[in-house]
Amino acid sequence: MARFASREEYEAWKRSASSSESARAPAAEDETPPISKAPPKRKQGLKESFSGVPGWAWLFIVGCFALPVVNLGGAIPGALGFGGAAACANVAKKTDWEVAPRVLVCALIAGGVWMLFLGFAVAVVSLRR
Repeated sequence: MARFASREEYEAWKRSASSSESARAPAAEDETPPISKAPPKRKQGLKESFSGVPGWAWLFIVGCFALPVVNLGGAIPGALGFGGAAACANVAKKTDWEVAPRVLVCALIAGGVWMLFLGFAVAVVSLRR
C-alpha cells in the first residue's frame, strides 16, 4: 500500500492509474469467455412428480406417505414423508439407471425416512422425561 504526503498527491495518482487502465487495451490472454448460464430447471408440481412412476416404486412411495398417517400428522413427519415420497418418485423415474439400483436407492430412502423419524421420536421422548 502506497503512502502519500498529501491528498492532492493521492488524487493525482488515482487519476493516472485510472486513465492508464482505461487507455490500455485488454490482451487476448486476459480476456475470459463469458460464462454461459444453463437454462433454469423448471420446478415440478405434484402432478409431474408422481406421473410416469413405475409400479414397483409405489410400494416405497406409499411407505413414505404412511409416516405422517401413522403419526397422526405433524410438521416433521409430514416433511419427512412427503420429501421421501418425492425423492423415491424422482429416483424411480431415472431411466438412465438400471432397475436394481433404483429399487435399492428407493428402499434406502424409505428406510432412512423411517429411521430419521424414529430417531427424532426417541429424542423427543427422552427429553420429556
